[in-house]
Amino acid sequence: MFKFPQPSEEEKASPASVSPTRTATDAQGALAEHMPCPGLVTVLHHEQELDRILETLGSRWVVLELLASWSAACAAIRSDFEVLAKAYPTWIFLRADILQLPGLARRWSCTRVPLYVFFWQGAQETQFAGASVRKLREVLDDCSMLGPTDIAAHADPAGRVTDWKLGESRGSSAAGASEESDREG
Repeated sequence: MFKFPQPSEEEKASPASVSPTRTATDAQGALAEHMPCPGLVTVLHHEQELDRILETLGSRWVVLELLASWSAACAAIRSDFEVLAKAYPTWIFLRADILQLPGLARRWSCTRVPLYVFFWQGAQETQFAGASVRKLREVLDDCSMLGPTDIAAHADPAGRVTDWKLGESRGSSAAGASEESDREG
């Protein structure tokens, strides 16, 4: 019978053997006490892990990658997803295999893989399917702009918050503008 050679202590400690993914379960398969690390992709092994993570993270962006181990498209974008996890250190990146966790696949009606689901404060914001790194980066950037920002940075000298893309005021300033026009007329 063939036995795989065991790695030496030097090989275990070398940076090449360090995986950019992290499992969210301990050796016995029970839910682990720790939370996902920013900059790493956390692999989910139980459907309850996702709900627990979304409940406890608060105001953080979370992206869930639903993949299938047999899919060539998932294999092609796997390393890019891990690179993006390092590029967006304020985000939490999760990965789940739909064959191991079919309940998650049913929850989001996953008919194409990979499927990316984006959460803000525990609620789903958007999702898309496909192995497009460009699209994934665009959605990450768009969601990052919607997340926590310094409101004062987008305020004009009168204190009105403006949408920097449209150059329009939003919020209570629109009501103030209509009150001013009523006084003038």
